[in-house]
Amino acid sequence: MHDLLLYFSVVAVSGAVFLPLHIVLSQAKRGGPLVMALGASIAVSALAGSIIGNFVISGGFSAPAVALVASIGGALTFAGFAGAYALILPISVDRSLSAHIVGLLYASSGGRIRESELFRLYTHAALLGKRLRECEQSRILERQGDELVITAKGRRIASVYFALDRLMQTRAMIEPASGPSESSSSSP
Repeated sequence: MHDLLLYFSVVAVSGAVFLPLHIVLSQAKRGGPLVMALGASIAVSALAGSIIGNFVISGGFSAPAVALVASIGGALTFAGFAGAYALILPISVDRSLSAHIVGLLYASSGGRIRESELFRLYTHAALLGKRLRECEQSRILERQGDELVITAKGRRIASVYFALDRLMQTRAMIEPASGPSESSSSSP
């Protein structure tokens, strides 16, 4: 039972490191690559929890091997919970069109807004521009003159998305007319 409590202390230490680090990185990266900031803060926090667990708390465990397993396991447990948090809250809020619409409604007078005003405040061009900048920063696409060109990394990501879409039969992805390896200038 004592080892189990110490294991949870490793998870708690990781969380204690994560919270201020997450706040600082999120504010520093405002409008920037949120996913990278979250990933970095989760990784650093899990590593810190594991190191503290293995070197500081390890004397309280029943055996050195138990301390090592609990330190690594606690850090991985934290990373799993933090990853779930990241997907459910910050990433969803940043990436979800629904979250942005609800935010605009919430910020409007009386929680009401005309549809035409909503489209004026939140244009599709603004959303697309933000996503394009993020894709360029992540090296998923690159600009060549006035064209956007998918990179090798972008092709790998797209192939995974298309495979998942076909597997789950969501029809959310727009299938390419000419196949994923051909350029957009070739005839179908």
